[in-house]
Amino acid sequence: MSQDNGQNPQPQGSFYNSIGIGGIVDNKRKINKVLRLASFSPDFLYEREQDKKGRIFFDRYKYLGSGFGVSVKGYRRLRANKEGQLVEKHTITDWGIFAQGYHDNQVENAFVDTDEDQFGFCLAEDAASTNLFEFRINNMMELLDKYKKMRSNAEVTAFEREIKHINMAMLMLYGTVLLPVEKCGNDNCECQQQADEQAYKELAARARRGDAEAEADFHQMVREQEMELSQRLAEEDLLSVFEGYFLNMVEQSGIFSILADILDVTELTNEATGEKLYRMTISVTDTQTTTYINQSDLLGMPMAGMRLMGIGMLQGDVRVT
Repeated sequence: MSQDNGQNPQPQGSFYNSIGIGGIVDNKRKINKVLRLASFSPDFLYEREQDKKGRIFFDRYKYLGSGFGVSVKGYRRLRANKEGQLVEKHTITDWGIFAQGYHDNQVENAFVDTDEDQFGFCLAEDAASTNLFEFRINNMMELLDKYKKMRSNAEVTAFEREIKHINMAMLMLYGTVLLPVEKCGNDNCECQQQADEQAYKELAARARRGDAEAEADFHQMVREQEMELSQRLAEEDLLSVFEGYFLNMVEQSGIFSILADILDVTELTNEATGEKLYRMTISVTDTQTTTYINQSDLLGMPMAGMRLMGIGMLQGDVRVT
């Protein structure tokens, strides 16, 4: 197996540590062993038809633990060895890491784009929370093959309109466990908060669909909330005012700063390196997703009911049929 790229071109940096391979990325022998497993013994894959040069391009994935692992992109073809026998050779042109969510997210208004390096991103609206988010697409080769068959913008629009489910997870750079915000114990107060949150979501959804009256009401609600927050921030600590936030750090990166509620926690082990990880289901302002973080990069002991603050990169798959 040959590797053409020399180094991984993906701008993931220490995100490798989120699945426990940060310590072997610069060790050619160890990382090549992992990449060979992904190339020759994948757990799942996507392949294109053979081209005129006899190459079969592939996108292959190997689990290194429960729900996470490495992926390789490249091609395979038959070539003659020194004895003149035909043997299959694999050439890796790119590699990366992946992680999967516990559950798919239902989305609306999905839009697929690529950056200058041809990495794919999906911008979508979470159907449950109406939050807008973007994530880095892992199965871009499969998607590109779909787009190549389309002959007009109308076909592209129709295809993206049918994107209703995605599977995503966040690879955490680092995180801190925080206590939850104290809420009033009054049942009427909690019911009113839930009603206000639901009204906000419905108004935001109507505004995004082009309802002019809803858009005006939505902006008025936002202005009132901004005034209330400004008054509270003058007297209270930031982390006691905000229950959660979901802030995009860099456009077309999938990198977010988050403050989220922890719903459950599972301890995992990277089978290739032995490093210990946490996988957590979190709710980021009502958008549920899964996070993976190296135990050494998390400050505090995570438990359901606590909050998670940190920086992570969303990545995943667009579900296609």
